[in-house]
Amino acid sequence: MSTTYSSELLSELAQFVSDLISQSDYPGFESRAFRIGLPDRFNQASSKLFGECLDHESVYMRLVALRWFQDKPGTIKPFVKQIQAHLLDGDEWVRIEALGALERFHSPTSGNAQACALLLKDENVQVRKASAKALTKMLPRVHEKLAKELDDVRLENLKQVETLLAEALSDSDVQVRQKAEKALRKSGNLDG
Repeated sequence: MSTTYSSELLSELAQFVSDLISQSDYPGFESRAFRIGLPDRFNQASSKLFGECLDHESVYMRLVALRWFQDKPGTIKPFVKQIQAHLLDGDEWVRIEALGALERFHSPTSGNAQACALLLKDENVQVRKASAKALTKMLPRVHEKLAKELDDVRLENLKQVETLLAEALSDSDVQVRQKAEKALRKSGNLDG
């Protein structure tokens, strides 16, 4: 991994993303869904560049950063709090991609799981699906205690996660219900 980072590189990346989105814009195209392939000079840059992108005013830059972290989960740890903060972003695409990044984090805490579980109540069905999917991946690692945290905190957070998952079993969307059931099963809290 390169240690390349500069404000000039950040500006170049912002211009690259803006140009690509502008060129690809046409009626019916959801530009936030567009997964931008980055040239090596950006893709091989340091995680600090993408950490800066997480706080960028452009939703496209935030999405690029979150997707970059998904592809490089070993770089997430210093940015977990920033990524978790995006679970509250006003844009549903950003919330979904933040969930995707956290689901790939190698040593999630019960607090990370709890923050993701709160999105099981999101008004957007795609966010709810992504939340249940992320929990399916995260909960086994949380139960393995890969992250260091106090046992009483872990138990309290996991209790809330399990309550939210149990409530999601009656979600209006069948896929949310299925993913919530799978998450409960993977966490060892549902027989079957």
